[in-house]
Amino acid sequence: MNASSNTGPAAGNPFKQALVQGRPQVGLWLSMGDAYSAELCATAGFDWLLIDNEHAPNDVRSTLAQLQAVAAYGGHPVVRALQGEAASIKQLLDIGAQTLLIPMVDTPQQAAAMVAATRYPPRAFAASAQG
Repeated sequence: MNASSNTGPAAGNPFKQALVQGRPQVGLWLSMGDAYSAELCATAGFDWLLIDNEHAPNDVRSTLAQLQAVAAYGGHPVVRALQGEAASIKQLLDIGAQTLLIPMVDTPQQAAAMVAATRYPPRAFAASAQG
């Protein structure tokens, strides 16, 4: 778990860095759909907190509220999308989710499509402010 739960989000992607380095991570799934509960859990010093949109009563607004609630603490938020479709992924990225867990990805083609949904043109089809 984090040595200090009040250090704020680390630069880059600490969740991904820990995976690459093989460091054990301790986390918690947030399934209550409530920003107050998410903030309370964020003070416990977990390395990551997963905001579940697939099996919890979350939508884009409640996910945003939970991302905001945990931002002041050291645990890295991971957001589980409702489903693996580009529009859902783009919305989660637009509200500030940095690390996504996409459910029900069964083939290499599906995985490639999910990665493409996170990229901006010309590399893929995520929304952009360009004309």
